[in-house]
Amino acid sequence: MDITYYFQNLEASDAIKDYCRAKIEKLSAHFNKLLSTDVRCKVEKIHHVVEITILADGDRFIATERHEDMYAAIDLVEDKLEKQIRRHKEKTLAKEHRPR
Repeated sequence: MDITYYFQNLEASDAIKDYCRAKIEKLSAHFNKLLSTDVRCKVEKIHHVVEITILADGDRFIATERHEDMYAAIDLVEDKLEKQIRRHKEKTLAKEHRPR
């Protein structure tokens, strides 16, 4: 699994990287093949902004969230991505099982 981290206006932290990796590994269970993941963390005044882009199984999933706490922002992004992935899988399965 290839994860690329980008940090802007804050120091790169192993704790943040490990926390993101754990969340991404949880999401990777939904895919056959996870190609790459970009994690962008930045600080804008008092808000921490996290954007995660996942490229897997030929699809791209992107979510962005801001919060006053970096770890809370990561949790919120994980929730958004999980919702996107679930919705995408439901649509895909519905297309496959549609009567012709």
